[in-house]
Amino acid sequence: MKYILVLYMCMSGACDSVYEQIPYDTIEDCETASQQVRDTAQEMFPLSSGQVWCLTQDEFNKYITYYGQTKGI
Repeated sequence: MKYILVLYMCMSGACDSVYEQIPYDTIEDCETASQQVRDTAQEMFPLSSGQVWCLTQDEFNKYITYYGQTKGI
C-alpha cells in the first residue's frame, strides 16, 4: 500500500493544503517525513497552525472530494 503525505496549513486566517506527488511505500516512511515537515513548518511559520497526515489513496481521494483540489509539491 502507498501513503500520500498531506500538509494542511493556516496563516492569517487563510488555509490551504499541499501534498507530495510521490507516495511513500510504508506508513513508517511517511510518518518520519511528516515529522520533518511538521518541524520545518513550525520553525519557518511559528504563527501558523495546521496538520500533517499520511493518507492511503482511498483516504486521499475522500480528502480531495471533501476539501477540494490541493496542490502537489
